[in-house]
Amino acid sequence: MASADLRRPFGSGLSLAAQTVRVGSLSCMSTAQEREMLSAFNRYGFAVLRSTERAGSRQDLLGLRWRFGTPAPHPRADDDGIVPITPAEPVDGFPGSTRSEHLLHTDGAFRDRPEALITLQCVRPAARGGLSVLASAQAARQHLARHFPGRWQALTEPDALTITRTGRTSTQPLFRHRGGVCGLKFRMPDGMSRVVPRPDVRDQFAELCRFFAAPANRLAFKLAPGDVLIADNSAVVHGRTTIPAGEPRMLRRLNFDATGPTCARMVFGFPAAPAAR
Repeated sequence: MASADLRRPFGSGLSLAAQTVRVGSLSCMSTAQEREMLSAFNRYGFAVLRSTERAGSRQDLLGLRWRFGTPAPHPRADDDGIVPITPAEPVDGFPGSTRSEHLLHTDGAFRDRPEALITLQCVRPAARGGLSVLASAQAARQHLARHFPGRWQALTEPDALTITRTGRTSTQPLFRHRGGVCGLKFRMPDGMSRVVPRPDVRDQFAELCRFFAAPANRLAFKLAPGDVLIADNSAVVHGRTTIPAGEPRMLRRLNFDATGPTCARMVFGFPAAPAAR
């Protein structure tokens, strides 16, 4: 894997245009386009691929498998691993299938081994609302280190947070350290999940939620038809704003275990040591 030292935090001021790569199709990127995608992804933890030839094609999305590895399991996935995300098909326990705001989170927070890489393909954007929202786990960790000096490390302990949804429970650290690299596993209380921080870290968890809710720390944007968002599930939290009643919206989710050949040149996580001020 590429060095996590390349990874940088971001906030609302980041230029989405600088993170957007135009490609003919997802499965036939040129060497220059792949290099541009890797540069964007490795710098901030995400990239948007803007496909021009096969915009919104399901088969084009599936073409990413040879780059990124095996699709991750999901209880609502079809045989190819694709999960439809639309308010036209609400499912109990899954806020992404509703019109309500989908609070910032990492995917797979209910599993001991969550997926490494998320991809979201826009088939039909909402004309109003339904904005995609991203935030930097690295920026959040730096914020906690400043506000809780000598204490934020408690969030790395194995019983820092317990999350329960639809009969599944996971007790886990919020921040995981491995070989000098840090990653986040996170869920906000969203009315469908029971999220219980350990008593001594409740104030830090509450501050983490406040950080992710602050507009200055969030990058909000609308995906165009055919756009594919690619993000590091350990370094970027994602969500969606409210979708007004009657407003259609359709995305496809296809997450990966990051065992594909392209992933050897991708950064996952961020430096474990907070940057010097």
